[in-house]
Amino acid sequence: MLTCKDVIMDMLADYLELTFRPEVVADLERHLQACPPCMAYLKTYQKTRDLVRRSGQVAMPEEMRTILRRFVMQQLGRARP
Repeated sequence: MLTCKDVIMDMLADYLELTFRPEVVADLERHLQACPPCMAYLKTYQKTRDLVRRSGQVAMPEEMRTILRRFVMQQLGRARP
């Protein structure tokens, strides 16, 4: 029996990529039909993937790259012992 954690955290991306065996897909779909929160999450996840896919790649302005690079380097410096 699948739990919500199994569905949301471990299986959703693979399910959408159609990489599971038919029996796994059947188990997952049974869970989704019986679990409105997981079904809602699936629909939101699908919509987000579709929007990202359609948006394409946007070039980041050089000023923003510099700011982001500086921020990441500062964060990495803080993470070191």
